[in-house]
Amino acid sequence: MCLRFGSINTVVITSSAMAKEVLQKQDLAFSSRHVPNAIHVHNQFKYSIVWLPVASKWQSLRKILNSNMFSGNRLDANQHLRVRKVQELIAYCRKNSQAGEAVDIGRAAFRTSLNLLSNTIFSKDLTDPFSDSAKEFKDLVWNVMVEAGKPNLVDLFPILDKLDPLGIC
Repeated sequence: MCLRFGSINTVVITSSAMAKEVLQKQDLAFSSRHVPNAIHVHNQFKYSIVWLPVASKWQSLRKILNSNMFSGNRLDANQHLRVRKVQELIAYCRKNSQAGEAVDIGRAAFRTSLNLLSNTIFSKDLTDPFSDSAKEFKDLVWNVMVEAGKPNLVDLFPILDKLDPLGIC
């Protein structure tokens, strides 16, 4: 089923057989995603693998990621890191439990994920796993998601781009 919202076509897949067809055999036709107008503000979409269209630059970045970060050998080599980060999360929850304090699972999981990712890329934690030091970064990421996800008339009707009726850009 295809829905059209303004100038954006949205495909709705309603069966597992069709999902298999799309994901396995028609992946290139469905792989590029619409870049919300709010993402265009500082041209970040030109440099992020998340927003790049499937083209030579995207393919080069994907090859680099697959060979240097997400290959089977690299993931196996970093298993100890994942185990250590989960153990730190459990220790944090245990410490709060013993102190009778509530655990904000969202923040704790964000901190663990951030440290796992930063260790994978930079070999260093970006936040203290036993404190709330990632709060500002989490809030920043959350605010970016909120702004990028806001409904924007310009996304549906590009002719309104110069007017920016909602003041997002």
